[in-house]
Amino acid sequence: MNKGTVSVPDEQYERLAALAAARGVSPETQLARLIDDAYEGLDGDADPAGTLPLGVCADNEEADDGSE
Repeated sequence: MNKGTVSVPDEQYERLAALAAARGVSPETQLARLIDDAYEGLDGDADPAGTLPLGVCADNEEADDGSE
């Protein structure tokens, strides 16, 4: 991934810092992981829900159409 600067609003940074603390990494490392995960998701192949990062869920088309 290319090095760059990312601005994170204060309220989002607090959430990012809490998520990073729960995973035992720095907020900067967690942000880099989230960005990498987002780029990997662009290929259209859905990962199994168990492999997704904390706080992210897989799309469920059945739930979107109102059926259960």
